[in-house]
Amino acid sequence: MSNPFELRHPSGLHIAPGLRESTLLDAYPALVVQPRDPKVAPPGSGWTRRRLAPWSDGDFTVGIELAFLHGALRECLLFHDDDSRYGRDWNEWSERKESQRAKALRIWLAARGWQPGSHAWGEIWVGYEPRMGMGCGTVCYGP
Repeated sequence: MSNPFELRHPSGLHIAPGLRESTLLDAYPALVVQPRDPKVAPPGSGWTRRRLAPWSDGDFTVGIELAFLHGALRECLLFHDDDSRYGRDWNEWSERKESQRAKALRIWLAARGWQPGSHAWGEIWVGYEPRMGMGCGTVCYGP
């Protein structure tokens, strides 16, 4: 696809390049379930991260965290948010389950026409991320 990655949250929030953090916080504050740990977005770095409440898209529950650089959307972290399948805590964790989580995300993205790889507008990556111990995907806008 030549158009940038975008999602429409059921509330009406348009997750796409051009989304401003101020729009999220002013118009859709109830969607934000948690800001991220400052170690992930250190003060003074210009980065802030906001996790949104998950939503259902058919049998896939979309988990998403938005990363803003100086208030502009630059990255999305995506994952299949399904505790019944992948566990609720580290006691239920396994790399196999997280690899399955990544596969479910890859299938969900492909069904919407989005393939991992480099695109004119940025990049999509999907897989097992060992530093996080999670199967997920990232969408990076821009160079």
